[in-house]
Amino acid sequence: MLMLDLSKEDLEKLIKLQEIDSKIIKLELKLKELPQEIKRLEEIVNTRRAKVALIDEKIRELSARRKELDAITEEGYRLIEEAKKKKAKAKNLEDYKEAIKLKTEAEKRIIKANKETEAILKELSALFKERERMEKSIEELELKIRKKREEVEKTERLLKKKLEELGGLREELASSISPEVIEFYEEKKYEFGGNVFVPVVNRTCSGCSMQVPSAQYTKLLRGEGLVYCPNCGRILFIKK
Repeated sequence: MLMLDLSKEDLEKLIKLQEIDSKIIKLELKLKELPQEIKRLEEIVNTRRAKVALIDEKIRELSARRKELDAITEEGYRLIEEAKKKKAKAKNLEDYKEAIKLKTEAEKRIIKANKETEAILKELSALFKERERMEKSIEELELKIRKKREEVEKTERLLKKKLEELGGLREELASSISPEVIEFYEEKKYEFGGNVFVPVVNRTCSGCSMQVPSAQYTKLLRGEGLVYCPNCGRILFIKK
């Protein structure tokens, strides 16, 4: 690890550099997060479209069954007519009973088919209403996505412009600092995840929340070289 005795001027410059880096990191994070809301809405749309597809499949199945029931009903009425003719032409009791039996069975089929058809019609009505509700919600979400995309594009342009400005400021500031000091900062930045210089607040390190010993705090007040937190190792400073 590099150990360097920074001048007061170097320390002030590095603190400013850290502030710029912190802003850059936050802006880059915002840029990364911006499309996430759109992605979440698109996932909801896809889920609802899948539900619509399932509803459509169910509607097709029920509609096909309804056609089968219509055919059963139609066949039932045909058999009733056939039974009437057989009844009229009955030559004996057996023929008469057979005609009555045929008519009774046909009527039972018609009643059963009508009950199932009624249930199917109710289910179809509910499915069509649910499908309409889903389609409406999808349209609303797609409109929201379009508006959100416009907002994101606008925000992205602003953030990229700000990043460009900060990049220029960072480059200008870094060019005024010696390479070995920059190397020291970059190594420390990697070690502490970007938070190298932390202010002391109420005699406490704001990096790890540990109290700064009196001797080091006095040294810090006097501006006598670098003061490291004995607990986390970050470089301490007092905000003006």
